[in-house]
Amino acid sequence: MKQALISLFFVFASFVAAQAQTRTTTTDQTPAASVKPNQPVPLPADLTAFLVGEWEGSGRFANGKEIQADVKFNAVLDDQWLLYSHQDRAPNKYKALGMWGSERSSGKFVMVVQDNFGGTRRFESDGWKDGKVIFVNNVNTPALSYSERFIFERVTERSFKMTYETNRDGKEWKLGDYLVFTRKP
Repeated sequence: MKQALISLFFVFASFVAAQAQTRTTTTDQTPAASVKPNQPVPLPADLTAFLVGEWEGSGRFANGKEIQADVKFNAVLDDQWLLYSHQDRAPNKYKALGMWGSERSSGKFVMVVQDNFGGTRRFESDGWKDGKVIFVNNVNTPALSYSERFIFERVTERSFKMTYETNRDGKEWKLGDYLVFTRKP
């Protein structure tokens, strides 16, 4: 497990560095507070206090079909990054690992996700505000010609809602799926 986390970190770090150097797209996100050079940027304390741990959730796809999943959040790398693990329960097959944190070069709060379908995606946000974070991916590539977003929103002290949406026409966000997660005992 430790070896897998270290490998994931190096893949993640390489991807973020490459994205920061080659990024030419813009988003409607505003930059985070200025980041001092060579200064680590810890995660917001209320974010880690709320999310770190194991969660189980259920919800629905846009077509009404039920979905269930388990997620886990761990603060890693001296509390500068949040490691996110997502696994759908059968019959669904989606699995993903992600990292959340402040990208020093841009000052953005980002999420980079790798999944079992071979996808690697980078999302940006304005950060954790009032118990909510909205991660948006506006990058158009040959493999992805539309925008995506994940919304993570605290519902109660022991639950949160995760919503996945897409925007294919540049005007309207459409539901892909949502799940409401509760903390495992």
